[in-house]
Amino acid sequence: MLFQNAMSDERNKPDRKRPPSLTPPVAIPDTLVVPENTIYTIPDQLEFQSTSYFEKCTSKRSWFSSNFYNCLPIVFGNQHGFLLVATYPFVCRWSGSNAPDGVAIHKLDKTECDDLFITSHFGHGILTIQSRHHFRTPKGVNMMVKAPPNYPVHGCTWMDAVVETDNLRRDFTFNIKITRPQMDIFFAKGTPLGCIVPYPRFFLDKYELKPLTDPVELAKAIETTNNYFRERIVHRNSEYIETPQLRYMEGKDIYDTYFEMHQKSLDSGAWWNSSCPASHPTPDPKQQPPKQQPPNVAKKKRKSKDV
Repeated sequence: MLFQNAMSDERNKPDRKRPPSLTPPVAIPDTLVVPENTIYTIPDQLEFQSTSYFEKCTSKRSWFSSNFYNCLPIVFGNQHGFLLVATYPFVCRWSGSNAPDGVAIHKLDKTECDDLFITSHFGHGILTIQSRHHFRTPKGVNMMVKAPPNYPVHGCTWMDAVVETDNLRRDFTFNIKITRPQMDIFFAKGTPLGCIVPYPRFFLDKYELKPLTDPVELAKAIETTNNYFRERIVHRNSEYIETPQLRYMEGKDIYDTYFEMHQKSLDSGAWWNSSCPASHPTPDPKQQPPKQQPPNVAKKKRKSKDV
């Protein structure tokens, strides 16, 4: 019903003036059926069928220290999406002009195939990346185009977009806004240039922010929050100050009650057994994690500094 209403609203809009466009002599019906949990990649030419410049996001980041891997929300966030990576190294520089020629782009490796087009198309210091592929998703699934998760590039920020890839039968672009004029920005081969995440249409429409007003539930929530805070103070003043607590990692609350549904990874926990540095043990998925020993507050090695 939502699809019908949206289509009806669009068709009822008054006709807008459009520039002349090519109308093919024969209409090609859209008969493609994309299976659930699938993203089809379709090249513009058969010679570009390889999708080697698309990669699934992983948990690791080269600039992470071992402490980062003790934070499940960050590591979990690393894994969300599929990356478009640079197939050759290049340097760009923005003059500060809003004209399209305000960005100079210098490709450093002339031997690579032109499977990615990197241009200044829109002006305003925007770097536009166009691949040889477009995507198709199951009916009702959009594609969110966003920044590669936790891959910072100094002097740049990514532009977000949402595309109806179940309907669109052509490519779209990835766009990076340069924020530092008069600075050479280097992108090595393999640098993520964009990220795509499948996203159900109308999903966010249903949500709204509301304050919790139920007095009983509000009192319980505040008391639980305060209990977490008290535990943090005890931990910071104990001999276990250097040992992460990992409550959220283990999927349990302050009362040692395990979450009903807890997800550690998008790949069923494979990152626990990876070679990334970590200060926690590898858990046995068949067993509940052991209860953490309470800190001995009588033995103090040093006090932590609030950050």
